[in-house]
Amino acid sequence: MLTKDIEEKINQSMNFDEEMIENNAPPELHVLLNQYISDKKMTKANVIRMLNIDRNYGYLLLNGSRTPTRNCLIQLSIMLGLDTDRINYLLKLAGKAPLYVRNVVDARVFYAVKHHMEYFEAIDFIWDGSL
Repeated sequence: MLTKDIEEKINQSMNFDEEMIENNAPPELHVLLNQYISDKKMTKANVIRMLNIDRNYGYLLLNGSRTPTRNCLIQLSIMLGLDTDRINYLLKLAGKAPLYVRNVVDARVFYAVKHHMEYFEAIDFIWDGSL
């Protein structure tokens, strides 16, 4: 059930349904990441290569044994072509701070996503500041 559907049920209900909440826990980060990777018809190996991270570490991230850093999660999100709402949702699932446009790097993420930059161009722009 979507979060907005849960909110609507809470708003419309006369009684609090704790079981509904417990039965609709948010997805695990690695499960959602793997779904996005699968949806894009990418392989884990290719994703790890593009992220330029250690192979073993990459597989630990994608099987849920390790939590990606905020920057790694942003890079992965851009690679997968996610919008800023989905990026923020992944950051929230990972326990990381959401994107904040008053932060220069985060503002660059917003710009890169909104302007549909290609992955490597976006990464250079976000962390090197070059267009």
